[in-house]
Amino acid sequence: MINLTTTFSIPRSPYLIRANSRILCIGSCFAENMGQRLADLPLEVSNQALGTLFHPLNILRGLSPQTLQQSDLYKQGHLYVHPDFHSQFMGENPEEFITKLTEIKAKTIAFLASSQYLIITWGTAFYYEDQVLGRAIANCHKQASTRFIKKQSTVDEICLAYKNFILKNPHLKIIISVSPVRHTRDGMPENAVSKATLRLAADLLATKFPDQVMYFPAYEIMLDELRDYRFYQTDMIHPTDQAIEYIYKRFKQTHFEDALMEIAKRWQEMIATIQHRPHLLQYPQHCEILRRLRNEIEMDQSGLDKSKLYAKIDQQLLALS
Repeated sequence: MINLTTTFSIPRSPYLIRANSRILCIGSCFAENMGQRLADLPLEVSNQALGTLFHPLNILRGLSPQTLQQSDLYKQGHLYVHPDFHSQFMGENPEEFITKLTEIKAKTIAFLASSQYLIITWGTAFYYEDQVLGRAIANCHKQASTRFIKKQSTVDEICLAYKNFILKNPHLKIIISVSPVRHTRDGMPENAVSKATLRLAADLLATKFPDQVMYFPAYEIMLDELRDYRFYQTDMIHPTDQAIEYIYKRFKQTHFEDALMEIAKRWQEMIATIQHRPHLLQYPQHCEILRRLRNEIEMDQSGLDKSKLYAKIDQQLLALS
């Protein structure tokens, strides 16, 4: 058979994820895609609690204590947004909005403190400095371009910041990946330099902290194993669901212990049954299938937290009733 792809082996992680682990996912939209799949398993997952963040240092700022100031807010119409948060967060009252963001950030940091794993996906080495605030920000929120200066972080800057973070969090196992999504607005040559910067920084951190940091090659899988535009959405930039699912499969093989792999396979089968959309005339039969499945889950003595499955079954039963 003709080999139509370039495959490569990925070393199995020395610190495998097991059931009931606490995992915080943060970074680009690719981290969100991984987090969504992990959240379907018997794992405690905080997925993109601060919204999408692309730059390594902006991600670290999100995971570090910070006094949020009303003076930092941008105005968008009658709403306020914060330059260190995604645009999904908006507020009408600046004082209440700052309080809300402070609570979200505090909960995220508290979750991280009790987590075993941190999954980070870096998107770009470019960032913008707000000349009014006098500092780097994570999101320009469509403010006037004259307010910002575009800059690029160096490998040393990224490594130094993460070195300090890693040393302060010796309990964390950190999985770093570089997003396979190309930042075409920066320009293709510039994007290549940006991704190379991120890749080198990740390699240096994984080499320096082998007991805490591992690099997962999502970027390389997309560019080499899935080197075909049929694995991209119509924008020719973002991976399709099929591509994401393939990368997630490689992730499981690399980072899941064997027992969790078996659980993931079984739970995927059950979720597929739960999410099946039957013909209207088959509603009663499918409801009975769901009730039997719920009884089987209740009889399971594995000690896993099955509340996610119960919630999905109950929601589907309600929708079919």
